[in-house]
Amino acid sequence: MLLLGALLALLAVGLWMYALIDVLLTPEIDCRGLAKKPWLAVTGLLLLPGALAWLVFGRPYAVPGRPRPGSGNRRDLIGLDAEAALRRHPAGRARPGSPGDLVWQDAADGPSAVPYSRVVGPDDDPEFLRYLDRVITDIREAGNGA
Repeated sequence: MLLLGALLALLAVGLWMYALIDVLLTPEIDCRGLAKKPWLAVTGLLLLPGALAWLVFGRPYAVPGRPRPGSGNRRDLIGLDAEAALRRHPAGRARPGSPGDLVWQDAADGPSAVPYSRVVGPDDDPEFLRYLDRVITDIREAGNGA
């Protein structure tokens, strides 16, 4: 009986800690019902009822495939996405199932596919290094303009 009580107490503390950390890490714009500070107070002071209230009434809705409001970052500004990065990176182009072993190059008239020559690593690929220079320049310019 004592063991069961200890396990239930441990479960309750774990749920409370999870909810408290979730409130702390959730952007204020995503909090439902109340603002972030009141949710911190409710979750922190009411322990288990506060944690359950946060999980049911305060936690942001999860919509698969769509970013949450307010979760944008600098990478969104410069147009990076995972599939495009894999196509540009030598390791991504060399992975099994890559589209015909083609490399995607940005030309003046738009992206075009050309036959792929196997590159050992990204530091041996001049195209990838030029791309990294462009990205670093874009990030620095975005940081200076803000």
